[in-house]
Amino acid sequence: MEEILSLARSVSASPLFTGRMLFSEPLAPRTTMQVGGAAAACAVPEDESSAVFAAWMAVREGLPFFVLGGGSNIIVRDEGLDVLVISLERLDGISYKDGLLTVGAGAKFDSITEFCAKNCLKGLSSFAGLPGTAGGAAFMNARCYGVSAGDLIDSAVYVDLDEIEEEKRSSADFALANLEKVYHNREGEWAYKKSPFQSFRSLILSVTFRVEAMERSEGNETRLRSECRDFVEDRRSKGHFKAPSAGSVFKNDRRFGKPSGQLVDEAGLKGLAVGGAQIAPWHGNFIINRGTATAGDIKALVEEARFAVKERTGFVLETEIIFV
Repeated sequence: MEEILSLARSVSASPLFTGRMLFSEPLAPRTTMQVGGAAAACAVPEDESSAVFAAWMAVREGLPFFVLGGGSNIIVRDEGLDVLVISLERLDGISYKDGLLTVGAGAKFDSITEFCAKNCLKGLSSFAGLPGTAGGAAFMNARCYGVSAGDLIDSAVYVDLDEIEEEKRSSADFALANLEKVYHNREGEWAYKKSPFQSFRSLILSVTFRVEAMERSEGNETRLRSECRDFVEDRRSKGHFKAPSAGSVFKNDRRFGKPSGQLVDEAGLKGLAVGGAQIAPWHGNFIINRGTATAGDIKALVEEARFAVKERTGFVLETEIIFV
């Protein structure tokens, strides 16, 4: 713990870091599931350079850290994280030029789809209401209504943290220009809930999406806003916003012949509760927080569902949510 606190103080005191450094920072409010303990320290950088510097310092010192986006797909352990958490919430800029929409990794999709509607940019409406960030969507290859993030991404700016560890750990100098890389989307590197950024320790800084520019008019803006509302209302009708959750718990696997939620339902587990956590009565692939859930409750439900489905069908469900 003391090593992490010392690291956090060093990062915060450096002229190379602009932002806030929070200590004993509760993480539950920073996740959509609303569970988990506190982070020993949480850096909230104001810009890309500061975010990279915080990660670079941690790698150089050989100390653990965790990059936090929208917190929509993670379950933080009850005892908290004895690491430096780097929150990208301030990396939320959005700009458009020549068919390309570039957004900071911390930009939330509510802001992104609002920008698109206002500027009559078509292509991202199906992501309206997704409680996540651009960086998280790129990392997880988020999929909404048959459209995956990888289908729309043109490029991304990122840092290869493994490379820092191998080649730059002993360096006395920090230079963002030497660390940033640009990934250009290549066919065959994306799959269902898989992205090329999962194959190494990556820090995604910004994402550029391909969008279609429509004629700027009140009619087109209204049309795009209506599309976004329809997707949000469809999510609402399916119970996505009834209670805190982390979205789909298990990945779907075509080999199983049925969606994972249906397999959980057919195992008779819909509505099953452990402590304050419950498999949603309306959707077998959602675990909700009824107000007093712990990470331990959620993990117990996940294991119960996996065991029951395997016993009944022989299929082993793979989790989409990440326990940290």
